[in-house]
Amino acid sequence: ALIFNGINAYVDLPIGALVAGLTNTTVATHINFGGGTGAWQRVFDFGAGTTVYMFLSPRLDTGGAMRFAIRTATVAEQVVDGPVISLGWHHMAIAIDSTAMTLNLYLDGERVGTAATTLLPKDLGNTTQNWIGRSQWEADAYYTGSVDDFRIYNRVLSEAEVRYLAGDR
Repeated sequence: ALIFNGINAYVDLPIGALVAGLTNTTVATHINFGGGTGAWQRVFDFGAGTTVYMFLSPRLDTGGAMRFAIRTATVAEQVVDGPVISLGWHHMAIAIDSTAMTLNLYLDGERVGTAATTLLPKDLGNTTQNWIGRSQWEADAYYTGSVDDFRIYNRVLSEAEVRYLAGDR
């Protein structure tokens, strides 16, 4: 697992062209959320600044629920929230379905949130700031904890497949 100190550690992924080609998408990972005191930490944030992004946050501000959001410069933020998560190991996934135009958020193999969307990852275009552990916003905290088995799929995983990734075998 990669360990993030919440101060300055993050991973920069050279995947801008990949994001621009994604319609049906699932991003899944195991995290060991360490909490920390920083607000709006990111498990991942792929984008090109504060008006074009998609991110997964383990908590809103410093103590709220987990959130996935996607936005472009011309379309407002599309959001799906989940529950407040505890510290420690969890499996998180977001599945974006281009046929149903839905966002499905998973925690530990269970779907915990669903929302309609008008945006898909391809709508972000060629992203230039694709980070694990860092936000598009300078004021947001870096992620505190570990990230393991980070995966990006070019399809929507079924609930059974997400449960399997989460360890339900």
